[in-house]
Amino acid sequence: MNEQKLTRSDKILLAIFELEKNRKPGEKITKENMVVKVWQLFPADFCLKGYPKYPNADITKYITALYKANLLKGSAYNFFITEKGVTHIRNLNMNRIARTKSAISGSRQIESEIIRIKNSKVFRLFLSNNNEFIESDLFEFLGTNARSLTSANKTIFVSKYNAVVEAIAFCEKIKSTDSDAAKIIALWKILLQKFGHVIEKNTNITARI
Repeated sequence: MNEQKLTRSDKILLAIFELEKNRKPGEKITKENMVVKVWQLFPADFCLKGYPKYPNADITKYITALYKANLLKGSAYNFFITEKGVTHIRNLNMNRIARTKSAISGSRQIESEIIRIKNSKVFRLFLSNNNEFIESDLFEFLGTNARSLTSANKTIFVSKYNAVVEAIAFCEKIKSTDSDAAKIIALWKILLQKFGHVIEKNTNITARI
């Protein structure tokens, strides 16, 4: 969904939802957890005035609105999203996906590309905080192999590269409400920083974000 269509309360609920997805048994979601998470997802809305590198914890009124709407329960020591809150989040995400897809041609292909990346070994490696990537990881992210780049006919490589670039553009549009999209972008930047020169050496492509 377009970020401008989300209220600050919506954004806080989405942040708690992101924390909920990774909640371990017995783990609590506190106000401190939520304050940092919502600032990471929406820094412009939840930073201290004049200090964009620091989160603003003065958001009680937006949390209160979630309680009044029966979207959130619990306390500042442990938040829980209600069933109504989960339904509200689903509706927000459905609207966001619908709006984004309507603005992008070939959205089915893009969605398939994103799913492929999320299921790749290199993405799982990135999620485990292991950033010791090798050149073959770049090709796995692109869905091809080194031969497609070094062969005389580079049509396959260029096609794969362009498909990933379109997928990254899609991720840029939804990254504020989709943590996986933000992670895909982060991984792509790392791989290009390390191995972009390999692409540029063998093609006319300028491998930059």
